[in-house]
Amino acid sequence: MRRWFLLSSYHWLALFLALAVSAVLLAWVSFGLINLAMANFEFLRRHGLMAIAEGGLLQSLVIAAKGLLAMICYILFKSVETELVYRWRAKDNVQ
Repeated sequence: MRRWFLLSSYHWLALFLALAVSAVLLAWVSFGLINLAMANFEFLRRHGLMAIAEGGLLQSLVIAAKGLLAMICYILFKSVETELVYRWRAKDNVQ
């Protein structure tokens, strides 16, 4: 099971595909997330308990979940990027 987490065991093309997918997911999930969170906060602040009854708290949880998903996509992106750059630079040092 732990072999799945070793990025060095994957082919570079699979890693590049994972890099592209994580970048697209990160962009898609995080698009407008800040504006939506600020609008939701303003809605909750302005209307109080009525906003919670109308689903403002549930929307806050959805926004937090999207933020967590965006962070996971970013961590995957940076991990794969680091592995690919490491392989590329190691190839340059071989004489």
